[in-house]
Amino acid sequence: MELNEKDTNVLRRILISRAANRQTIDYKTLADELGFTPPNTIQKTTILLEACQEDDALLNQPQLAAVVVQKRGEPYPRPGFFQQLKRLGVYAGSDSGSQAQMWHQNELEKVFQFYSDA
Repeated sequence: MELNEKDTNVLRRILISRAANRQTIDYKTLADELGFTPPNTIQKTTILLEACQEDDALLNQPQLAAVVVQKRGEPYPRPGFFQQLKRLGVYAGSDSGSQAQMWHQNELEKVFQFYSDA
């Protein structure tokens, strides 16, 4: 059964489990764990992640979506993660590069701390 793109409960359970164990997950693996099937698996995953980011911004909590990173290249989220943070007024920097990496690493530590203490 395929998840409704608007339902973030399963997404949050997966990400909280990873965060509590100080682990990250890549987009494809997350899409698979969510049970999404082609077409548009990453797009469906992104919709859920952006809703999660919005929830965390409204609750003034660390960005749980920071647990999701690229499989290839640098181990931080795709530019869309940072673009959503900008829309939410949480981040004002670059979508990639050292500034994004540094912000992500700091936020990831906050997420790990927040969910390991929960």
